[in-house]
Amino acid sequence: MSEEELILFAVKLDNLTLTETLTSYGDPQDPLLPVGELARLLDLDISVFPPEQRVTGRLGEEARALTVDLRLGLARIGGKDVRLAPGEVALSQTDMFIRASALERLLPIDIQADAEALEIKLIALEKLPVQARMERAGRLEGINNSLGTVEPMLRIASPYNLFTPPAFDIALESGSDSRSGFIQRRYDVRVAGDVLYTGFKAYVGSDETGDPSTARVEFSRRSPEGGLLGPLDATYVAGGDVYTPQLGLGPHSAGGRGISFTTAKLENASVFQRINLRGELPIGYDVELYINDVLRSGQRQPVDGRYEFLDVPLVRGLNVIRIVTYGPRGERSEETRIINVGGGQLAQGETAIDFGVVQQGRNVIDLQQESEILPGNGGVRAVASLAYGLSEELTLIGGAALFPGGEGRGRRELMSLGARGSLFGLAAQADLARDFGGGTGAAFGIAGQPFGVSLVGRHAEYWGGFLDETNRVYDARRPLRRHSELTLDFALPPIGGKIIPLSFRLERDVFRDGGTSWTGLGRASTTIAQTLVSAGLDYTRDQRPDSDRQQRLTGNITLSRFIDFKWQVRGVLDYDLVPDSRLRALTLLADRNVSERLGFRLGAGKTFGEGKDLTVQGAAFLRLPFADLAFSGDYATARKDWRLGVRLAFGLAFDPGARNYRVTRPGPAAGGSAAFHAFTDRNGNGVFDAGEEPVAGVAIDGAERKAVTGPDGRAFLTGLGDSVTGRLKADIENIDAFFVTSPPGNIEISPRPGKVVEIPYPLAPISEVLVRVTVRQGDGQPVGLSALRVRMVREGAEPIEAVTEFDGSVVIGNLRPGTYRLELEPDQARRLNMRLAAPVEVTVREDGRTPDVNAEAVFGTPAD
Repeated sequence: MSEEELILFAVKLDNLTLTETLTSYGDPQDPLLPVGELARLLDLDISVFPPEQRVTGRLGEEARALTVDLRLGLARIGGKDVRLAPGEVALSQTDMFIRASALERLLPIDIQADAEALEIKLIALEKLPVQARMERAGRLEGINNSLGTVEPMLRIASPYNLFTPPAFDIALESGSDSRSGFIQRRYDVRVAGDVLYTGFKAYVGSDETGDPSTARVEFSRRSPEGGLLGPLDATYVAGGDVYTPQLGLGPHSAGGRGISFTTAKLENASVFQRINLRGELPIGYDVELYINDVLRSGQRQPVDGRYEFLDVPLVRGLNVIRIVTYGPRGERSEETRIINVGGGQLAQGETAIDFGVVQQGRNVIDLQQESEILPGNGGVRAVASLAYGLSEELTLIGGAALFPGGEGRGRRELMSLGARGSLFGLAAQADLARDFGGGTGAAFGIAGQPFGVSLVGRHAEYWGGFLDETNRVYDARRPLRRHSELTLDFALPPIGGKIIPLSFRLERDVFRDGGTSWTGLGRASTTIAQTLVSAGLDYTRDQRPDSDRQQRLTGNITLSRFIDFKWQVRGVLDYDLVPDSRLRALTLLADRNVSERLGFRLGAGKTFGEGKDLTVQGAAFLRLPFADLAFSGDYATARKDWRLGVRLAFGLAFDPGARNYRVTRPGPAAGGSAAFHAFTDRNGNGVFDAGEEPVAGVAIDGAERKAVTGPDGRAFLTGLGDSVTGRLKADIENIDAFFVTSPPGNIEISPRPGKVVEIPYPLAPISEVLVRVTVRQGDGQPVGLSALRVRMVREGAEPIEAVTEFDGSVVIGNLRPGTYRLELEPDQARRLNMRLAAPVEVTVREDGRTPDVNAEAVFGTPAD
């Protein structure tokens, strides 16, 4: 993109002008449009990450997933892949541009560009969030055109500190039911902060009697650029309650008290590698896992305060992982991760190390009773893996492990060797492992995308009682002889304009005792009548020696949608097909937010068969500024069982501005927070000094809730998540001040649990200066020089550029108080062989009484 291609369009939606100046480039009939700016105008749930060349978000009431990755030249919307040609995309420092004809394939809008009128007319193909908001509000003033302004990024560092006051998340739950007859008490406490230049996280949870039952502690550091552990150049290191890595054959990932680290890139994975996804899950919440827009799994109850999706298979290429969390008060949050999966090869000469050693199954603070300890827990598990890129096409992998065998099988010691490369255009892997007990395992796999179908196939053979924990059906009491698996992922051709992504998986296992088992699953997702519909089938067949064959085929259908962006409705139907065809359970939930503070939930669950029953439930919840309070109850009509409960959840975070703790809504220990301070910086040093005034009315967006600075110029934000990069947006449109300039409105931070990022936001009085540049004619008379690029330069600030008019004059605005020097733009001056006859400086005063500036330009280089 170049200045010569710049076009400013007015944008209209339903005859409403959204903006008069949408920045675009290229062909006026089919211009390049800024995705981030357009998304903000339409209130679309889309985030643009220019440094990562990536766009993620959700569209419509059915929450279709949108992903764009410029590095792959690929977009995915609702399970459909859309290729983007190089000429259809462009990138700036703060936004991503996509050609209008290509953007129509991604967003639910029709774009009509009028080159003569310099106007773009948008036609909504479905109700857009901005339309729903305008209907509810009954007015149009909510649209903020300034969000489309292209600005540089204000980057705020988030270094690890020796110590920071920790943040807390506390959930208290109490209830009674007709079955137990006693008052149940539960609590979850999460703590996070910086300790000894690491990120510290701790968790304590109780059982239903209020006694502590689970505790976790972890110290960790991450750095996508590497540099941790000195010459090892690690990207992640952790100690406390951690997890070991897993090898291609043999030991799986297991938790315990110990240490772990990796030097691998954090978002890279091998297509032959199954990943484990873990995260915090408070009591009362449930979570669903979507891979490439297909619902793969769900979890309704936390395990030790966490969710765990283990051994998740990926496909080659772009994998969009969405973890959707539903709260007990109708909350819906979504975390999106994008993993580019290859064949596991590294660049030539590149090395990656994974290491972990733990006391398996035992936490730093161990609250388990001896009777609760599983076989093998308490033993040492140490796993190490080293990968080296021998060439661009071949990577070698070596591994070693020491781990408990389980079921009284003693300690296992293992060595492995593997290779990752390509074969006939397909990614290929080979692994060989040998344990010191005489067992041997070998595996070979291929992966590719023939005919648009993502395929992963793998076969493993075992001898001498080799135990492969990475196998899903691993059982130390029943060793395997061989294992085969096949995974297929593809999308059906459009049916009625709908794309239906499908995922199939088939596994066959042969055991040493002669038995066999088959496992299969199928998953599909699509939108029907603006409702996200996910369907799944699961098949198992187990044949053991001297016993009858056991087989089962079950299915489920899940529905989810927003209605007018007010009601959130979910439904789940479970059923059996083999050995008997019958309904098993039906669940319906509806959440309604009456206001930002008040909401309620209605639900009903029906079980079929011998234990058939109908359960109805209701809940009301209050979202207070300092806590969430919920009252709930349910009643089973057949058993006549009832339960009543109350839940209080809140957070505690240290506010560095107020120098004390503040009570917040839940979240400061699960994600980052920010202390925002806006003030008038009269001396231009970027620091709030005595005599300088705070600025009220600055709006900050991008956290769990929008915040506005108060009379003290401060705002405290929570719910920023846990990610390498996060974004906030500051808006000064409604402040009670004129002729001031601010730092960039786009703010980049690196949020992590318990970290409170301090964001100073100095606003400075601005002034303007009239500059006139002349050149002497042959008769010695000065004449204005037009089309000359000049700039005002101040130490520590970006130059402010302008172009002179026909008479050599130009008004340069947005100048903060301070001393500036006038310069010619270097490239143009060099091209014209021009310079200023003498240095020119000007002092911009706070009161705006700055004198005009006259400068003389001459041709030629300075004399020696």
